[in-house]
Amino acid sequence: MTSDQADLLDFIDWTGVECLNQSTSQSLANALKQGYREDDGLHLESDADEQLLIYIPFTQVIKLHSIAIKGPEEEECIPLHKVLDCN
Repeated sequence: MTSDQADLLDFIDWTGVECLNQSTSQSLANALKQGYREDDGLHLESDADEQLLIYIPFTQVIKLHSIAIKGPEEEECIPLHKVLDCN
């Protein structure tokens, strides 16, 4: 991150965070919260197909610079499409 960028964890409305198609063994919070997101053993996994639908509301208007998506290096795990819809 550059000096004019900040981690947005403090601005996430945790009561509204939602992940559809998520396996119940892991939570979206583990993928987002600092200290957990660095742990390769904690990950999000779909319970049905190859899609995860993630909704992250914020407590105030933010300027989103980038999103990092990290996964295993096996080729079958690499997302072919990433769609971002900002409202």
